[in-house]
Amino acid sequence: MAFGWLLLLSGLSTAQPRTKGAGLRGQYYEGQNFGKLALSRIDPGIDFNWTIGPTGDHFVSPGPGVPGEWFSARWKGHLYAPVTGVYTFRMTTDDGMRVWVGGQRILNSWQNQAVSSYTAQIALTAGRYYPIRVDYYQAGQDSRASLAWQLPATMEEPQPIPAAYLYASLPATAVPIPVAASKPEAQPVRPQTAGLPPGVTSTPLKPAVVVGRRPVAPVAPRPVRRPRRTPPPTNPVAPPDTVPLPDLSALSKGAAVTLPNLYFTQSTAALLPSSRPTLNALARRLREQPAMRLEIAGHTDNVGEAALNLRLSEQRARVVRQYLVQQGIDSVRLAARGYGGTRPVADNRDPQQRPRNRRVEVVVQ
Repeated sequence: MAFGWLLLLSGLSTAQPRTKGAGLRGQYYEGQNFGKLALSRIDPGIDFNWTIGPTGDHFVSPGPGVPGEWFSARWKGHLYAPVTGVYTFRMTTDDGMRVWVGGQRILNSWQNQAVSSYTAQIALTAGRYYPIRVDYYQAGQDSRASLAWQLPATMEEPQPIPAAYLYASLPATAVPIPVAASKPEAQPVRPQTAGLPPGVTSTPLKPAVVVGRRPVAPVAPRPVRRPRRTPPPTNPVAPPDTVPLPDLSALSKGAAVTLPNLYFTQSTAALLPSSRPTLNALARRLREQPAMRLEIAGHTDNVGEAALNLRLSEQRARVVRQYLVQQGIDSVRLAARGYGGTRPVADNRDPQQRPRNRRVEVVVQ
């Protein structure tokens, strides 16, 4: 961490003086395609999780007048580069998101998806203000939008970009980088009618392209090959409702079961798509046993600050609970609690055993 800040200070020593930024201009729209503008404001950064409400069981509107689901957002402004070098940008999104820096689109995943993270790198020069634009749309249920960066020559995980480096409008003393103008879109070819008899039109021919002076010998057509049939996989992935889970009804009160194949983005509570089969199977079991109540218990290892581990374990438990609620399970039947690293099931001193402590359990109530 100290090395990173020394590098930051050394870069600022050659940069032009500046005033601190306050964030980007965020505009929120009804619908997924930037339809009706509902809200405009300055956001200090892009690090939102609108899935989890204060009670952990409902979706949150981004702001007054914006629906909690089926909306889109666009953030625009400038990004100040404190040091020279290659920056790593990471976006985390559910659903679609794309990012431009300095006129270049560096990240693009414009599709419906569970929480997913993507990274890209770009070289920036210290002291310059780079135009930045971020588009986002939400397609129902979970909502996540985050943009983080990692400074050059540092080893820390990407962190949300601080407001001090983001500007809704360019400062008067700033010298922006030149951005190449985008190419004009091709205009449709219109039929020519001047000088022609009524009812007759003419479409101009495309200009010929000269590829060489010597005649090109005709190429014999390649024989058509039948596509090979791909044999079925020997270990097919289990359907969402066939993931092996123990019979929860046979367990006594207080018994705990670790959920298998449950994965999150590192150091976050963002569920990865590969976790869905396990949670779908659990939701099915709960629908079959409507009287059962569970505690969703989050656990971590003992690496890092205990307070941060406790918060992360609780966030992950709440995300699992929220997923089950979305599958139709009554929220009253589910409680979410985090225990951090206070209840290990393996030796934290052994790097091979330590991952077993990073888990989410269900405890029969």
